[in-house]
Amino acid sequence: MKKNNSNYGWLFACVSLVILLGISVYLGISGWYFSSSNTQETDLQLGNNIEISVKKNESATASFTFSGGFLEGEKLSQIVGIKNLDTDSELYIRAKVYVFMSDNAIADMQFVTSNNWTKGDDGYYYFNEKLIPQGKIGLCSSLVIGDGSHLRGNKNYIMTIAVEGLDANADVEGLWGVNPLQNV
Repeated sequence: MKKNNSNYGWLFACVSLVILLGISVYLGISGWYFSSSNTQETDLQLGNNIEISVKKNESATASFTFSGGFLEGEKLSQIVGIKNLDTDSELYIRAKVYVFMSDNAIADMQFVTSNNWTKGDDGYYYFNEKLIPQGKIGLCSSLVIGDGSHLRGNKNYIMTIAVEGLDANADVEGLWGVNPLQNV
């Protein structure tokens, strides 16, 4: 008697498909395959010194996550410096700090700055001099959590420090609404 081997191929394919279907259903129900975790890390950490480099007519940002276990009015040690990358242009400089909350809200924070910075009505801090080419300045020594921020200790938040550099020959008052050298 001769055995028919052609049925073994179909049997193998059907068993393989049943096993794959079972695995797919299990992973779909358990969510194992589609699970994710928020373990993103950056080189920037709260408390480490950072330097933000900016060119004329550009902005630069530094962002990092931090735990919400801080109270309103609490001072966070954070030294931030700014560097002018241009080799031939003096810059007007302004900076602002944001903390992104849920529902696209932004929590209030302030810089603890030196005497060369003035806070404007728009929430930006303006450098009271022109930053020389390749020059560096200190922006802050610490940050203060604003009143009404209501950070939650079980959540992480994204803090972003935005710095803008404007060519000293530009119409700063027309573009920013203030002249950092005169009326901030």
